[in-house]
Amino acid sequence: MFRLNEIRDKISDPVRRAQMKSRLAQALKLTESPSGFAAMAGTGLVLVLILNLANDDPLASDNLAEQIAVSQPNEAAGALQAKEPTNEGAALEMAPEAEPAATSAQSYRLKRNETLIGLLLRAGVSSVEAHKAVSVLKDVTNLRRLQRGQVVRIIPATDNQGSIRELRMRDSFEEEAVLVSAEGSYQATRSTITTLPLTHLVEGEITDSLYMSAQRVGLPTPVIVELIRLMSFDVDFEREIRTGDRFQVYFERTYAPDFGDLADGRILHMRLELQKRTLEATYFEDENGRGDYFDTNGHSTRKALMKTPLDVTVVTSSYGKRKHPVLGYTRQHTGVDFRARTGTPIMAAGDGVVERASRYGGYGNYIRIRHNSTYETAYAHLSKYGRGIKAGVRVKQGQIIGYAGATGRVTAAHLHYEVLVNGRHANPLTLKLPTGRKLDSTQLAAFQKVQATLASDIDKILMQQQILQTASVDAADVPASVSAEVERAITADR
Repeated sequence: MFRLNEIRDKISDPVRRAQMKSRLAQALKLTESPSGFAAMAGTGLVLVLILNLANDDPLASDNLAEQIAVSQPNEAAGALQAKEPTNEGAALEMAPEAEPAATSAQSYRLKRNETLIGLLLRAGVSSVEAHKAVSVLKDVTNLRRLQRGQVVRIIPATDNQGSIRELRMRDSFEEEAVLVSAEGSYQATRSTITTLPLTHLVEGEITDSLYMSAQRVGLPTPVIVELIRLMSFDVDFEREIRTGDRFQVYFERTYAPDFGDLADGRILHMRLELQKRTLEATYFEDENGRGDYFDTNGHSTRKALMKTPLDVTVVTSSYGKRKHPVLGYTRQHTGVDFRARTGTPIMAAGDGVVERASRYGGYGNYIRIRHNSTYETAYAHLSKYGRGIKAGVRVKQGQIIGYAGATGRVTAAHLHYEVLVNGRHANPLTLKLPTGRKLDSTQLAAFQKVQATLASDIDKILMQQQILQTASVDAADVPASVSAEVERAITADR
């Protein structure tokens, strides 16, 4: 059953109430998926949010989700079907008993240059027990990848001072390493963290660059980079992006209720409204599980080559005849120069094999990639090469192959980018590139259903946002749906 006294106390306390409502309003804004929000509200997971979000320590979870799943098994199973904790190690759990306050979990953060053994010693674990624990944990997690700030939750043993009853270490968003004592030794397993699939919609107007404008309206940086990468097949970011153009991005998110954090995922749909045309791309997986992005007609948005191998581009020198800035005389400029600060990541314009990755005269640090029998691309003046990039290595489209710099015969840091077609230089910005995959009639019908569903979800979300704006949810008013949910839970228990 719900702990109703705790719910009533937290709701009636003015300070807790203001804090709870503010955080709940924020959580509701993140929960834009119509199905995701319905799942949260329908199972009482909103109550978990109320209690957990009002708690200053997100790691001190009371596992209310499990209590709700027990009290409402049919409804809870539907809502939390995305990711349930595994039962691995269930046999290792100790029999339920009243746990003294002194043995509650304590959270520790790994300090700079500190090892896990050092953290355990700091937590009061003996040297012998710390080494025993680490020797077991290394079989279920990569201890070399632990970084400063890693949280480790420890419950000390009450019957053996200096030893561990239970240890939990979240080493990825959806999993944690779990160590428990078992008959004088330790056993370690991996446990899946309960997560809820959500979506998020962000739209806005471009006032300077797409990158800066998207960042200002709250689009996460990794999603912005992916948006630009996907649109770079068709968009000249220097010449086509104008003030007043609009963008819309609908992407996946995963929410971990016990920890109160989010992970941004794949873009589901994107829309870019330019002055002269509108571009759309929707993610679709065929019957074989192969996923890609397609336009409204079912044509892949990916082409043989990206128009620009940078996330944000400003052309400083175009293809064609020009006066060389260093040599001083007019000569053919065989590529396009993009302004780029030293260290700016450079991406492979397409799949292919690295033919050269070395110093090359006035080009400085240089990379040339053969994509197929027709196309090659070249990247010059790099400050350094990407990890593992050398002649003979196969690269994927969008992979970071190097970083912009000012090596070779240059006056400032930039990227010199060339495209060769059948061995002859071509203008990268005007080159007509072949389109990629096209869906057949059966796949197109399935794709159109996906499009319709996403369009419906986006319409509902836009309406939901308008309602939230109109209602102006603040610390004084809990949303009616939440109040009703809490009231129903309390009334049903009487």
